[in-house]
Amino acid sequence: MAARASVALDRTFAAFADPTRRMLIERIGRKPHRAGDLCRGLSISRPAVSKHLRVLRDAGLVASDARGREMVYRLSPASPGMMAARAYVDRVSQLWDDALAAFKAFAERGERQ
Repeated sequence: MAARASVALDRTFAAFADPTRRMLIERIGRKPHRAGDLCRGLSISRPAVSKHLRVLRDAGLVASDARGREMVYRLSPASPGMMAARAYVDRVSQLWDDALAAFKAFAERGERQ
């Protein structure tokens, strides 16, 4: 099970690594979009946008529904990849919180001496 979560986490972070895909996630996060609408305002071709959407779909971050001849993309917030990413960020955040609290306690002890 841990290996599957690791693969899902790797795919999620790889998908998020590209700025175009992050922008697509933000657009889709506001509301579902047709693939053609997602191309507007981008300086890349429609086939390039389709490739980015495929990466996002393969990572489980977005889902697509056929509506007639068009595909509509929506977020998949409960996907294994997104859940693994949330858990990872929560763990790392807790580590930082603990380290900062320990540093604060150390600094406050030093001031009293």
